[in-house]
Amino acid sequence: MDEIGRAPPSTHRLKFIVDPELAADIGPAEAGRRLAQYVADVNTVFTRETVRSFAFDPAADLQLVAPANAPQCAYSGLVNGEVVVCVSKSTRGYSHGGLSMSWTFPQKGVAWNLNWIAIHDPLRLSRAPTPGAPESTEKDYLGRQLKTLMHELEHVFGAGAGEYYNGIAVTDTTGVAPVTDLSLASESDRYWWSRQHWRLDPLLGTVFEQRRDPAANRVATLELTRFTEGTRANINTDWTDWPKLGSSKFMAGTTATQVRVTDRDTGAALPGAQVSVWRNPGAGKPLAMLVTGVADASGRFVFDWDCGFSCFATGKTTLLVKARAASRAPGATWFTIFDAFEQKAVHGQQMFTIDLALGSPDATPPTVSVAAPSMATVGQLTVIAPAVVDNVGVVGVKVMGRDSIPICTFTAPPYTCSWTPGTPGMQTIRIVALDAAGNSAVASANVIVNPPSDTVPPAVSLAAPQSMPAGAAARFSATASDNVGVAELKFIVDGRTACTLRAAPYVCAWTPKRPGSANVEVRAMDAAGNVASASASMRVEGPRPEDL
Repeated sequence: MDEIGRAPPSTHRLKFIVDPELAADIGPAEAGRRLAQYVADVNTVFTRETVRSFAFDPAADLQLVAPANAPQCAYSGLVNGEVVVCVSKSTRGYSHGGLSMSWTFPQKGVAWNLNWIAIHDPLRLSRAPTPGAPESTEKDYLGRQLKTLMHELEHVFGAGAGEYYNGIAVTDTTGVAPVTDLSLASESDRYWWSRQHWRLDPLLGTVFEQRRDPAANRVATLELTRFTEGTRANINTDWTDWPKLGSSKFMAGTTATQVRVTDRDTGAALPGAQVSVWRNPGAGKPLAMLVTGVADASGRFVFDWDCGFSCFATGKTTLLVKARAASRAPGATWFTIFDAFEQKAVHGQQMFTIDLALGSPDATPPTVSVAAPSMATVGQLTVIAPAVVDNVGVVGVKVMGRDSIPICTFTAPPYTCSWTPGTPGMQTIRIVALDAAGNSAVASANVIVNPPSDTVPPAVSLAAPQSMPAGAAARFSATASDNVGVAELKFIVDGRTACTLRAAPYVCAWTPKRPGSANVEVRAMDAAGNVASASASMRVEGPRPEDL
């Protein structure tokens, strides 16, 4: 891995410096408890994906100080092995922002300019918009706070310099055929066709905002999150002997690049092919010509970006390569920071490689038909089998579901897709097919999704103390399971709802105010509306007010 070894497993202290206004309505103890769950959620992903983890002690690692008044947030007084997280109060009605800095990468770092509307309780998120969380606490926590926190921590450990999202959408301003925009949002984008899984990395992070599956709660989102191989390789690298940024040998001097031009049908090299390379300068500026030339006898054209690590640090990592050769249609392809880190950090390549295959002119799109049932049921497996043919060759097929979210993506047959609907109602299934020349075709079919035919109620149990003193917090816990899935669980005390939870763990705190007896009930409901409950009686000790 370019002279840099793999880091041993390590735990880094995470310290929060938080604007006191964010804890004004919940108090320091509750703020610490909630932030401990933030760190637990971060660790769920980092310990699964990398050799890094984080430790947080609410009593010692939370400072309620305005970040502007904290030296650590200005990079002063940092301690090796620690990462400081600086959080201000957002004035926009939603959480936003985020920057990071590190010294010799994971030795010490700061994630700053985080602006939160609140310190949410990750175990009690809601999908209902409120004045305090106009986008809902679930969206604000998962789509803005947690995603950004993980994004900045990835940066602290050397991953994603120059920002992955610089490759989401770039307009081809060259005026040279074929005009090929780069667009993650385009269903037929050739570059992103086989790279949809990169959306699961918080460094790109679009899946956090775009996923609308009703089951995409906190637990499902944590399970969904995956780092790219390039991200993982960078985070797992031992950077301790390397200085910061420009003088690092990891990316400096590694921008030597080869374009390999081949025949699309035979794979043979195409010597003499004309090659042109443009670079995206960023900031919405037109693409800038970088170099042009002719492929050698082995079909290779070699060049250097001539900007070392600064290309990565400033996001100038998106290249557009075009080539033309006799008797073949001109071709184009993109190269992004994703490819750079995959090739260098994962595969240890000494030279970046961009492959571009040219073929005979082809303007005929594929022919697509859909074999899908007219009816389906929530929670039950449904098979969709598209039929796709092309005069030259099919290179990809996508099965798109609700909100144009891919259900299945194929680069080779068979194109049999297994789909489990999560929402009842009419849903349109769309099939998008792409051929080797970039021609695309779409077919669709409507499927009526029926509610689940589920009559089995959940199984639920309750654990509650037999007695508690008045004024002390009682802790209730429950376990619940269902043949399809538990949708909601409520703790009800004397007929009043104390807690409503939509994901495990099912834990509720309640403080009795008067002595006497209390009836505690836990009620679980599944997506079909089946309900089960369990109850217990609790004695509340203490003098009655009239006896005082």
